[in-house]
Order: sequence, then C-alpha cells, then structure tokens
Amino acid sequence: ASHTIERDRDGAWRVRGRRIERIVAMTRWDYYDAVLRFQRILEALGISQDLRDGGVKDGEIVRIGDMELEWRAENAL
Repeated sequence: ASHTIERDRDGAWRVRGRRIERIVAMTRWDYYDAVLRFQRILEALGISQDLRDGGVKDGEIVRIGDMELEWRAENAL
C-alpha cells in the first residue's frame, strides 16, 4: 500500500504516506470544495476504508502530515 495507518500514543489515528501527506500540504483547507476533493482522494486511495476497517469512530482525530482532522462517520472529515 502507498500508506500506513497506526495509532498514536494518545489514541489518535496516524496516516503516513508520501502521496497523501503531499496532498494534505497542498490542500487549501479554507475552501469547502478543496475539503470535499480531499475526502474523495481519501476514498480513492483506500484510506477511508482502511480507517473504517481499523475501527475509527466518529469524532476521533486522524492525523495526516501536519493536519489534524476529526473523523465523521458519513465519511466527512
């Protein structure tokens, strides 16, 4: 896989991967459309499914690169 998922000591989820970390760095988080695009990328790369398979719960923190996101069950971060 082009990414790995693990738990940080504080219980947050940590996604690592060169491609997704680069996408996080380039995403303009203040634009709604950019956030939606990022969500589609997480789906396309299989990261969302891997997080669900790992047991991520609504409201938990997902870290990718320097960004902390709050997981939403309807697949919206």
